[in-house]
Amino acid sequence: MEHAGPSTPKRRTPGNTISARVISMVSRKGGVGKTTSAVNLGAAFALTGHSVLVIGVDPQCGVARTLGCGPEDLDGGLVDLFDRDLALTHLAQTSPLKDLFFASSRVRDLAEEDRFLRLMHERPDTFVQEVDRARNLYDTIIIDCPPHLGPPTRAALRASDSVLIPVQAEELCRDSLGTLLDALDTFKDARGGEVLESGPELEGIFLTMLNERTRMGRHVMASVAEEFGPMLLATSVPRTTRLSEMALRGKPSVIYDRRCAGSRAYFNLADEIMTRYRKREGLEDVDLAGDAQATAADKSTTVMQAQHGGDPGLAANLESLLGDLRARGTLDLPSAPQSSELAAPEMVSLDELLAEEESSARNDSASNDTWNGTWPNDDDPRDRLN
Repeated sequence: MEHAGPSTPKRRTPGNTISARVISMVSRKGGVGKTTSAVNLGAAFALTGHSVLVIGVDPQCGVARTLGCGPEDLDGGLVDLFDRDLALTHLAQTSPLKDLFFASSRVRDLAEEDRFLRLMHERPDTFVQEVDRARNLYDTIIIDCPPHLGPPTRAALRASDSVLIPVQAEELCRDSLGTLLDALDTFKDARGGEVLESGPELEGIFLTMLNERTRMGRHVMASVAEEFGPMLLATSVPRTTRLSEMALRGKPSVIYDRRCAGSRAYFNLADEIMTRYRKREGLEDVDLAGDAQATAADKSTTVMQAQHGGDPGLAANLESLLGDLRARGTLDLPSAPQSSELAAPEMVSLDELLAEEESSARNDSASNDTWNGTWPNDDDPRDRLN
């Protein structure tokens, strides 16, 4: 696997923060869609302008498997944070999407799993510190936790700003939600010498594998809305085979089928999370385009300083000299790039992504380079999971 990631710290993220926001995906029950949600949500953020790192602390290595990599395919795992003193940013590996990176545990047998769990229990500070260092290189960090509140989950909570809870639209999942929220409310631990009176804030609860055409789906949705009120996000993820195909394709569904109901749900979820966050922080009127321009200018300055020994005065003097030579016509060099040429990727909408995809499809059709396979429509009653 290739190790690659952003190399220049950002001045402002799309959320108007100096460093990345860290969100943990937590549930006490397995099979509710944590890994599917972590990867697809991360990909949705990446497609709308974020640089994203997804960290899989589940020993089952679900994040890596979902992105087409088994444990044997990984060059390194989270245990290397403890054994080899490697930085988390060094373990970040590329994915099929340009701005989506991932780091995962690399557990191949029970002995390695026991050792990984023991290290996360004995040395959680190491993990927390590495996540904090990675904040400077990413806009959003999502941690996919195992289905329990053991050492990996507790370490993830210590490293996180907020918690996102997926709830499968089943009665047993809904019934376990109250005890999980109680546990998060009473979560206390030390971070950076400061004792936290409470754990990270609750980003929200959202329903997964929802079929609103069934009585059970409607019952669970109504029960969660009644019991947990404003904590429940408006976006829910439907039950669809597209999401179950991720591991087979080795890429998020928001890449290979952006039009399916599941992909649209994760785009909507990413938008709702950002909207709620900006509203909480009073950032509705902040101009992110201006921040992107400023970020680009900062990057240009950082690169020039790095090329000239880190001396901003030397870089400025050199640029002034080159400008004089160009003005006199004695130096035939291209003009220095403007900040607009260095601008960070703009935030884009789902409609823009789909329009781009349609244009690409029309071009492919014109060149007789079309895909011959077909998939049933998401609304087709034959299109059922399991």
